[in-house]
Amino acid sequence: MDEKRVVSKYLEYRENVLKYTNTDMNLKLENDEQVYIAVFDIPTESGILYGHTKTLALVFGLNIHIYLGNGDAIVGLEKNRDIMNAMQSLFISSSQVLQSMQLVDDYSYYESSNVRAYLKTRRGVYFQELTNKSREERFLNMLMENVLITISKKM
Repeated sequence: MDEKRVVSKYLEYRENVLKYTNTDMNLKLENDEQVYIAVFDIPTESGILYGHTKTLALVFGLNIHIYLGNGDAIVGLEKNRDIMNAMQSLFISSSQVLQSMQLVDDYSYYESSNVRAYLKTRRGVYFQELTNKSREERFLNMLMENVLITISKKM
């Protein structure tokens, strides 16, 4: 029997962020490469049921949430100025790696031992599994880690 890895609530949270558009946000984009949503599926080590994954979801200027595989959510992180600054830094810099990412139509959740990064622009959702083999992957991972470290310092 396969163990269920995440609950439907987690998948719903994650999908809602990735389906959100700049039109929904009333956000005028400067160009086709402007990243306005970033989602990072992060594997975690845990013996607790559904505790082996979390998702860092960033919506430009609006929200910073962490969704846990068990359906729990940590919200309101954007209220902290330092966390918001870390998010803005990620959005300003992340467009530099788009050329090394794959434009995808399917951004369904799947299991992996690597972080999975999804960056949304006017063109669509760009994807990269972060194996840290390339300079671009390491750069994107560093941007994500900066946000997570800032969150851990402020919680």
